[in-house]
Amino acid sequence: MNASDAFSDQIVKRLRRAGLNGVAALFLEAFGPLALLGSQAAYLIEPLFGSWGDQVGELARLLEDPSALPALVEQLKRGEGDQ
Repeated sequence: MNASDAFSDQIVKRLRRAGLNGVAALFLEAFGPLALLGSQAAYLIEPLFGSWGDQVGELARLLEDPSALPALVEQLKRGEGDQ
């Protein structure tokens, strides 16, 4: 498991705890083609977040990777029936 996988697992756990995994999966599917723009925006605002900047940078790298987004959506969908 690499750092990107660990970060996406962390995101999935947080969204499941909040009960937002279904909504997040729908959002990511709908706006997936704009993920590259989102990653560039995250890189732009990363310095503004201070200690959270590392997480914003990880999010940017996740959005930038074309294979990571469908995998994240699948992880989010898998958890929908668990609630």
